Amino acid sequence: MEPSLTEILYYVFLGLLTSIGQVFLVILCLYYLYKVGTKADSVLLIVGSLISLLCAISNPVGTLYAKSWGTDSYLSFTYIIQGFSALASLLFVIGFFLLIRRVIKNIAQTQH
Repeated sequence: MEPSLTEILYYVFLGLLTSIGQVFLVILCLYYLYKVGTKADSVLLIVGSLISLLCAISNPVGTLYAKSWGTDSYLSFTYIIQGFSALASLLFVIGFFLLIRRVIKNIAQTQH
């Protein structure tokens, strides 16, 4: 039995509700991207945070479909989401590292 649109929207809302911090992080990364432009660090930060948010939202939605998929398919779905989540974290960390390195470099240049 397929879930109704109301059930799907409920689980999407549940995913957003449990990911309020990630939603704010995406907003802050978008603001940073707007202010700085498309530099490597800003692009990596926004891509990593967006993928992470999508993974957080898709987890409750996947739980909704778990009954109709079966155990093996749901486990595969979970592993795929975890892989994308790990990739998102890696992209975000690389972007954050580039940002910190640039800020430290600018501070060192202004002190001399």
